[in-house]
Amino acid sequence: MAACANTDDAAPDELTPAEIAALPDATVDLDHSDLAAIQEIVQDDGALFDTADAVEGIDAAVDDDDDPSDDAGGATSVIYYAPILKWGLHPRASDALRSINVPTWRIMQTIGNAAASAGTHAQDGSVNGHPYSAATDISVSGLSDAQIRNLLERLGKVGFAAWFRWPGHDGWPSSQVRHIHAVYANSKMKSSLRSQVRSWLVGRNGLVSNTHYNFHVFSAAAKTTVRHKFTQSANGTTNGGSNCFVGGNYCGGDKISGNTRWLYRCTGAGAPTLVRKCAYGCAVRSGQNDACK
Repeated sequence: MAACANTDDAAPDELTPAEIAALPDATVDLDHSDLAAIQEIVQDDGALFDTADAVEGIDAAVDDDDDPSDDAGGATSVIYYAPILKWGLHPRASDALRSINVPTWRIMQTIGNAAASAGTHAQDGSVNGHPYSAATDISVSGLSDAQIRNLLERLGKVGFAAWFRWPGHDGWPSSQVRHIHAVYANSKMKSSLRSQVRSWLVGRNGLVSNTHYNFHVFSAAAKTTVRHKFTQSANGTTNGGSNCFVGGNYCGGDKISGNTRWLYRCTGAGAPTLVRKCAYGCAVRSGQNDACK
């Protein structure tokens, strides 16, 4: 079936006090204290980001290892996906980064190394047998300001809420490392990252100061994509959201997450609704509703 179109056009509300309180405090952000030590040799690939061109991709179904509804009562879903660019990335985030030509060497941090377990880059979950953090840090070494803006725009157009962390600007301390911080919106994530996506959607800096972000103004296309992806994940609370036709019936693993032997209905936002536990398995039918065998 065809993927559902982006229809999430309503302007988001400003953050609540509780959401602002959940945002990270850059002045005590331990998860970024070691980034300077993991800067890699700069490769001359700046020309990759001479344009802001990017297209929203289709998010494949994933098997959430922490959600028993994916596999209870039968065989687990078999999920096929491209190789992960770097350990700790969500498969959907990895595919999105690949689609905009972000090379592996630029991915500085996924699951963080900081001792504080509640940090921004602490593990958010595990899908397809791989632990992940929805937050990713990307090196901007060797890039001009124009190329950084193009990369930010590309990230937004494929589903990342992203900021250039420029020391001394937009609330980022002058003592910290310059990099891009990005959160993939169609994934289950911790509350601080959910607040960061919300902050990005209203044009703010994703930090507890919650001030307006000035380095780059994102296009309407980028905002629409991130809002759409965030809706699919039920505002960052599930990995069940994928590109499917709302109201259509799908076997688990066919554009939606779930048991491959069961039939589900696409909701368009968050986890699908179980229609039936098929006694003899579920049949994928191209161009029409899937059905129990």
